[in-house]
Amino acid sequence: MNLTAWGLVFISQLALVAGQIFLKRAMSRRELGEEKARGWIEQLIIGIAAMTIWFLLWLGAMHQVELSKLMPLEGISPLLIVLGAAAFLGERLNGRGWAGVGLTCLGVLLVSVS
Repeated sequence: MNLTAWGLVFISQLALVAGQIFLKRAMSRRELGEEKARGWIEQLIIGIAAMTIWFLLWLGAMHQVELSKLMPLEGISPLLIVLGAAAFLGERLNGRGWAGVGLTCLGVLLVSVS
């Protein structure tokens, strides 16, 4: 995999995480009620835009890399989403949750080196 493909994969995964976080924020704000819900549509639009960027970058990566080598890299998104949710939404995982994320990452590593 060349440097451009690695860049596409990395940036696409960041866009996926950003999209998930903005969509979660939009839905959470919407449930708060009229006064506190301001800005939820903007959050929703940003989330949709980020997910669109993720999709287009992922298509670009699919064009450059064999699918069997590319798909295991999708497995890093659970780790990135957990870290993003902790950093930007204040969410926390317990030990079992971290164990699950660790096993997912280990599985991705095993598949990608085989």
